[in-house]
Amino acid sequence: MRKRFLMVLASLAALVGIGWLAMLFMISYEPTPNKGEVEELVGERDLAEFGEVEGAFLLTPRNYGYYDSENIYVVEQYLDKGGDYGNQYAVIEKGTALTESDEPAIGELAAKETFQNEYVEDFQVLSKHRVTVYKNEEKTEEHWFFKVTYKYDGDYFLTFVLPEPAIENRFNFFAEGYEQFLQF
Repeated sequence: MRKRFLMVLASLAALVGIGWLAMLFMISYEPTPNKGEVEELVGERDLAEFGEVEGAFLLTPRNYGYYDSENIYVVEQYLDKGGDYGNQYAVIEKGTALTESDEPAIGELAAKETFQNEYVEDFQVLSKHRVTVYKNEEKTEEHWFFKVTYKYDGDYFLTFVLPEPAIENRFNFFAEGYEQFLQF
């Protein structure tokens, strides 16, 4: 009888432990698009994986980035699900220098409420980049974005943001992007 009770207790403890591990996995699991699928989608080879990107131009804000020496490719994090997730991506081209004609747009960008709060420090606009969005292998949108860096809560962040004040579209590369794409 005592043996049976200990077996039931051990089985119950194992079941709770396995359930706990499964729940932790489900909470922490983040899908990563297959590099081969991304290379096929964008028509490039030898891409390097960057990581998570938050964006506003694709189906969901949960995006993933890959890059080569000339471009950054942003795809849906759920690319493997296919359908609308698997047929669109954005290309961020290497930056060009800012000119005097960019000053009004930079002023509007700096005046955005997002960058005008007491938590954002060290705001800088570094360059401009052409961003092209493709859907079903056709170009659907093309805009000039500014590459912006800022300090928030002690960490530096990098963002590609559209200067038009009426539209809140950006790609956030977080702290890792600041390190990796500062000179891009």
